[in-house]
Amino acid sequence: MTTRSGEKTDGRPLATVFNESAERLEREANEMWERRHADSLAALRGNPLDEDARFQAAHALKKLNRHAEAIELLREGLLRSATVRAHHQYAGLLEQCNRTEEAIAAAAAGLRAFPGDVSLQLKEALALPVLYDSAGEIDRWRGRFAEGLARLRREIRLDSPERRRNALLGIGGHTNFHLGYQARNDRDLQVQYGELAHRIMAANYPEWARPLGMPPAARQDRLRVGYVSGRFCDRTATRYFLGWLREHDRERFAVHVWHLGRKTDSVTEEARRISFRFDHVPGRLEDACRGIRERDLHILVFPDIGLDPIMTQLAALRLAPVQCMAWDQPITSGLPTVDYFLSGSLAEPEAAAEHYSERLVRLPGVGVCYRRPPIPIPLLTMTRRDFRLREDAAVFLCCQGVYKFLPQNDCVLTEIARRVPRAQFVFTVTNPMVGADLERRLARAFADAGLRAADHCVLLPQLVRRRYWNLHRVADVFLDTIGWSSAVSTFEAVACRVPVVTLPGDLMRSRQAGAILSQLEVPDTIARDRAGYVEIAVRLAVDRGFRAGIVERMTRDNALLYNDRRPVTALEDFFRSACTAASARPE
Repeated sequence: MTTRSGEKTDGRPLATVFNESAERLEREANEMWERRHADSLAALRGNPLDEDARFQAAHALKKLNRHAEAIELLREGLLRSATVRAHHQYAGLLEQCNRTEEAIAAAAAGLRAFPGDVSLQLKEALALPVLYDSAGEIDRWRGRFAEGLARLRREIRLDSPERRRNALLGIGGHTNFHLGYQARNDRDLQVQYGELAHRIMAANYPEWARPLGMPPAARQDRLRVGYVSGRFCDRTATRYFLGWLREHDRERFAVHVWHLGRKTDSVTEEARRISFRFDHVPGRLEDACRGIRERDLHILVFPDIGLDPIMTQLAALRLAPVQCMAWDQPITSGLPTVDYFLSGSLAEPEAAAEHYSERLVRLPGVGVCYRRPPIPIPLLTMTRRDFRLREDAAVFLCCQGVYKFLPQNDCVLTEIARRVPRAQFVFTVTNPMVGADLERRLARAFADAGLRAADHCVLLPQLVRRRYWNLHRVADVFLDTIGWSSAVSTFEAVACRVPVVTLPGDLMRSRQAGAILSQLEVPDTIARDRAGYVEIAVRLAVDRGFRAGIVERMTRDNALLYNDRRPVTALEDFFRSACTAASARPE
């Protein structure tokens, strides 16, 4: 119970109670992983060949941000019992830690012991760095990826049940996640991979790969629309697209949802509540296929192809007569079974159709009905000292995924720092080993500019939501990543009253923040080139009046951005027209 002044009845401020509770939960989670690590090590001491205990101990170490120890633990396991699973785990962790060459060597060693294992073939041929050390590296790795993909398409055989199953398991553990972060047009490469994935899925499930006719429906009947994702919980896909489900006209559309992820939370329950039918089938590919087919859908939507392997597997089949993808991973699927790419008109350049194997659908504005983030600003009381930031600094947020930061853009940061000597740039890193690689690259870039990276760059571990929002409240400027723009992060920066600097590029994935600012009618911080990006960032840092004016306009015009139902209406109109067009196609 609280008083009107926001205090608990025991006299303590609500913010204090909130933060103490949150810190206790974070501490308890850390202690849980410490216990799991200790228990797993105890099991290993009893039986050094207990593979499950070894993997659980390594997983706990990752949760505790002790990745180097996890790598060593898995390496020891390979020396004791070199199973195919042990090779998968070891190579995968090396790749996550940006030890790409080592990951490839580990996969190659696994292939020598287990020739023909498609999971290891994919890792050996298609592994990409989390973080590039130089711009020239991108071309080298991209060339290697293309050569590896061509080789896989030649070598993967599907002429026996065992080979078909092996290939199915292989693509069930792989995505081309890091390819898009090279900031290139990936259509051709994605199409090649999409054709391979479709061939594998069709060979395993021919009954689910055949074309489907449109179910008959009287004019007054509701269209059956399905949404399938592994992320119907508090993840970016659901924050971005749940508004479509929430705002659908229930008299015209029956919304069916399949959640394939294991995690559930309050957002999962909201998705369940607003659905006509909701099925939770965690990781169960065949159950999901069977259930989707049994509903006799008119349209099926995949919000997040490219993040979870099972989504590529599903989308590579024909489970509904019309299949669409959205853009939690804003890159074409390349799959011959995905008909339409749903996008926002403000984010797409004029020549956008060339970037997709799907037919492009441009929805109004940013394309989504995004709910204003419920950020408890009065409870966010952490200070700059909590994030190792100086009180007198001009704080620039660079807290997107570290893989978005390409080396050719480091000069933008050094130029800002040269012109704003008190600048501090805050990064969040996926693990300490990736962080060390970024630190070395930044040190070199700042030294080349006659500066010390240590004076300007602060690297933090990935933050829980409360700390992430607190960081925004002590920052001055949000620097959108060049080449791969932020969408959900920009929505949250706007809600936290932090101005956003962005530089739209040639691909939709680089234009999302620009679309959000355009819909807000605050285009002042959208740059035309790198020099303009620096100018805007510097002005926001040194001109408090300019910054306050931008923040005031962003806040005043929030209604232009959040809860915009126009994209849902346009989406529903598209669904109707797509069904009509599909019905007219010859069988």
